[in-house]
Amino acid sequence: MNFLSPWFLLGAALIIGPIIAHLIRQATKTRVVFSATRFLSPSPPKLDRRNRIEHPWLLLLRCLIVGALAIGFARPFFKQQLPTLTPPVIPQSIVAVLDESASMQRTGLWDAARKKITDLVDGLAPADQFVLLASDGGVTELVSHEKWLATPATKRAAFVRAVLANRQPGWGAKNLDTAIEMAAGDWEQMAESANAVTRKKIVVVSDFTNSARVAGLAGFPWPKGSEVDLEQVNPVNAGDAGLQWLGWSDGDTGPSIRVRVVQSAKSTATKLTVQLRDAQTNAAIGSPQKLTIEAKDSQIVVLPVPKENAEKPLRVDLDGDKENFDNTVWAVHAAPREMTLVYYGGHAANDIKHARFYLERAIVGWKDPFVHFVTAEDAAKLDSSAKPASQFFVVAGALDHAAQDALRQKILAGSFALVLLNDPAVVDTAAALAGETGWTPLKPAQKNALFGQIDFQHPLFSLFADPHFSDFTHIEFWQPQSVKLPDKSSTTVVAHFDDGSPAVLEASAGKGRVVVWGGDWAPVSSQWVLSTKFVPWLESLFERAAGGVARPAIAEVGDVAKLLGGEPAKWRPLVASADAFVETTPTQPGVYQIQQGDATRWVALEVPAAASDISSMTTDWEKLGVPLHAQALTSAAPLAAPLGQDQTAPVLEAQQKLWRWLLLGAAILLALESMYSLALSRRSEHNSNEAAA
Repeated sequence: MNFLSPWFLLGAALIIGPIIAHLIRQATKTRVVFSATRFLSPSPPKLDRRNRIEHPWLLLLRCLIVGALAIGFARPFFKQQLPTLTPPVIPQSIVAVLDESASMQRTGLWDAARKKITDLVDGLAPADQFVLLASDGGVTELVSHEKWLATPATKRAAFVRAVLANRQPGWGAKNLDTAIEMAAGDWEQMAESANAVTRKKIVVVSDFTNSARVAGLAGFPWPKGSEVDLEQVNPVNAGDAGLQWLGWSDGDTGPSIRVRVVQSAKSTATKLTVQLRDAQTNAAIGSPQKLTIEAKDSQIVVLPVPKENAEKPLRVDLDGDKENFDNTVWAVHAAPREMTLVYYGGHAANDIKHARFYLERAIVGWKDPFVHFVTAEDAAKLDSSAKPASQFFVVAGALDHAAQDALRQKILAGSFALVLLNDPAVVDTAAALAGETGWTPLKPAQKNALFGQIDFQHPLFSLFADPHFSDFTHIEFWQPQSVKLPDKSSTTVVAHFDDGSPAVLEASAGKGRVVVWGGDWAPVSSQWVLSTKFVPWLESLFERAAGGVARPAIAEVGDVAKLLGGEPAKWRPLVASADAFVETTPTQPGVYQIQQGDATRWVALEVPAAASDISSMTTDWEKLGVPLHAQALTSAAPLAAPLGQDQTAPVLEAQQKLWRWLLLGAAILLALESMYSLALSRRSEHNSNEAAA
């Protein structure tokens, strides 16, 4: 028997009271008077211990009453062997993120990472759900939720091993925040299929270098009970030396390649060599440069490129390092686009009263596109095999029908033409080049005109869309010219004079375009060529005619969009230059040939420069709000037992309630004791009366 309040058992010591009372001799209550004692002085009676207990059964009843009360107030109960209750198992919804970025190429990391994933899968229960994502700049789903559920529970581990068997780390950036956000999104799909409370967990397997991007997780709304586990893998070699692309340097003797050699804090490779090579033949170019770089240091290396190799794909190799994933950079020197500006007008080069004088000076110093100025007469003597897209025509006078037809064919093939309306007779030429009829000269109502309305969304003026540059009110036109277009004209009016008449127009013609400017560019006609907006506007027009803003020839793996300029492209690697072009975007560093339309050019893809930063990650995940330790789910939280007390004792005592029976027994004993005492009292009185008689 056990007691919930054992200190009440001390009350059982009160049993000593009835025992002492029954052992003390009491004075006789019946008095008999004798005549011989009448003259004696009375003395108090002496109480002596008796040799035996008087009324032992009465004493027993009284002791039982005291004991029953003491035990009852101590709240006794009997312990029972209760069956062990197994808490309910909450299924897990686990999404694993496997880092496949460039730094995972280091020795030992990939095998360790795959083992982390397989060990995780081996420990899952049949009711658990699992999704596997790979992060390599972007996110790839290796094991989907549907495939996991469709695979029998006994074969799931083997299925995941088969998926990982042929996987290798890639060359992209370590964008862990994107992968983790996508992983959290898979929980909703898992919750719908589970139809129950699940323990949400994301397991990230990575080397967690300082190049990892996790800033996107700040403020992410994490569900209650979710957890993110960070499983780090370590390489065989703690240090690394890397090669980073810095760019080209153009000098008087030719171009040079600039690269940076970086050493990690734990690198042991202090004697390094940098060698320039032909990317196609792998032949060395020039002598190798020997470097001595201490750990946690870097050095910039400049490699001159001979003129005969300047237009070839090149590579730079770093030797002397144990980890080779970032020891090569690829280089392609993008040749500037060359264009020919053909001027129709017959004006002298030094005549400041006509547009030619200002055009020739505006194009000086342009690098891409690089523009050659020629007159129409000289252009007729040049090689006629020039591509139409590489020619730009400026018409500053009326043309005859033969010249119009010849120029029209160039425009249809892809050339741009700019027509300056310096005379009403030029309107017919502009209409013929645009392929329309019914254009008539229109004299603006005001002699001194301004731009009244400009479409800054149009490519002709989008350069000035920012409010800081969109003010054209200071540019006056003293000899404005305009046209009246027919109702069915497809020509777009890009800008109007302040009286509403067309000022700048553009018409599409085949692959080319015709731009019509309402007036001459000479200073006697307008302030346009003397304004600060003239040269930027003209350069943007030539860039557009050349195919758009100059695109770089070198980008990091995963960032090929900036090479394409928003246009689709087909790819062909340097090592397979005889093969056909394919639309698949490459995911490995190297030199590639891309085809956009009819044009082809060489481009290079590099290992992300950040991949060489292999120092340990310093980001505090918990400050970003990432739950590294899960909150307990309500359904899984056990009832807490009071400190210092058996958890089942109050329950058992409340169920058994033995104290009620003890109090009932004490009441019965008390009744018996009362009746027995009354009986003994009456018997004693009867005996006294008989003795007196």
